[in-house]
Amino acid sequence: MWRATTLAIALTFVSSVASAQQCTTDARRVVDELYRHMLERGADAGSQQWQNQLQSGQTTVRDLVRAIAKSQEHNQRFVRRENGEEAPFIRSVGTLYRHILGRQPDTEGARANASALERQGIGPVVDAIVDSAEYNQQFGNWGVPGSGGLSYCAPGNNQSSNNTAAPVNNNANTRFRAMDRNNDGSITQDEWNGSLQSFRTHDWNGDGVLSGDEVRPGSFRQGRTVQDEDFDRNDRFEYLDANNNGRIELREWHASDQAFHDLDRNGDNYLSRAELAGNSGAVATSGINNSNLIYVDANQRWTDTGIDVQAGDTVVVDAQGTAQLSDDETDTATPAGSRTGRRAPQAPVRQGPAGGLVARVGNGNATFVGARETMRAATSGRLYLGVNDDYLNDNSGEYRVNVSVRGR
Repeated sequence: MWRATTLAIALTFVSSVASAQQCTTDARRVVDELYRHMLERGADAGSQQWQNQLQSGQTTVRDLVRAIAKSQEHNQRFVRRENGEEAPFIRSVGTLYRHILGRQPDTEGARANASALERQGIGPVVDAIVDSAEYNQQFGNWGVPGSGGLSYCAPGNNQSSNNTAAPVNNNANTRFRAMDRNNDGSITQDEWNGSLQSFRTHDWNGDGVLSGDEVRPGSFRQGRTVQDEDFDRNDRFEYLDANNNGRIELREWHASDQAFHDLDRNGDNYLSRAELAGNSGAVATSGINNSNLIYVDANQRWTDTGIDVQAGDTVVVDAQGTAQLSDDETDTATPAGSRTGRRAPQAPVRQGPAGGLVARVGNGNATFVGARETMRAATSGRLYLGVNDDYLNDNSGEYRVNVSVRGR
């Protein structure tokens, strides 16, 4: 599922540090940072024009961000339709959000911008993001996305009026404090820097807000540990690596500092993919047997489980829940399929009952799973789950699926 995320700059720092933005007069450093973050490569000779324009005051960092996001190279490399998307270009919109805002998009924003991209092209979508109130608040005209708080000190520019820092969170003693954008001591889904399923895991009472004991350090539910509550074991590396630099920094981490340091085995104050996977239980490899609770929305074509399987792994699925398949109140299904036994002609598995649970690995063919199934992975790749229906817009409900993987 696409995440509803929010990343605020330097929220974990004390007020005196958060207000002191890194300011550089080195235009080359700024351009290098933008190429690394937005084009995901080093700057070349062609970047000299941007350096010159920054130094001469002919352009702002915001203008440069806009130009790179609209460039032919960025468009060719990062903007395209992909197989398995719930809507055309929705993954491209996710990339734009990461490159420009340093976060994953919320579900509503992703869908709206994907629709706009399909209808109007890349330009208007980039303009909407770069001109947004969120961008202005975080970066203004001179902040450098993906740089960890760097801004450019343009000659004669009044930084204070154009680089408004993100609000400082004074709730230092709350769990997930870095996500509390409005500093009210609670976390909404819009503020959550994680997957929807992980938000639900931490929302103990199911009221749609993390508050009270849910955000109080040291509190935990019966049958769980403090680390279970602190560390979201379902989040993927890509979700947490908001600035896309290949490592997770403490400022990107949404759980407790202790959980971060427990995972940071080499003590370098960064989390690598290996360190995150080592304790997360989200990546399946030979010899590992973990159970992951996955929420599969009935109106989404494919749900990314966050689980990578290897060819030959045994995957055990146990699912429950109810899905509404149309406006007809009698048209319901369980993971085993439609209660009436009907089929959907254009469903992923046409010979299987409508509404049943289906799975695929990577971009492979879909397989009917049903309520309980033990299967062997034929190929290696990411595991996706979905509902076997051919029209999803009028669906509602969800399946709760426990997935465990055993290596060969």
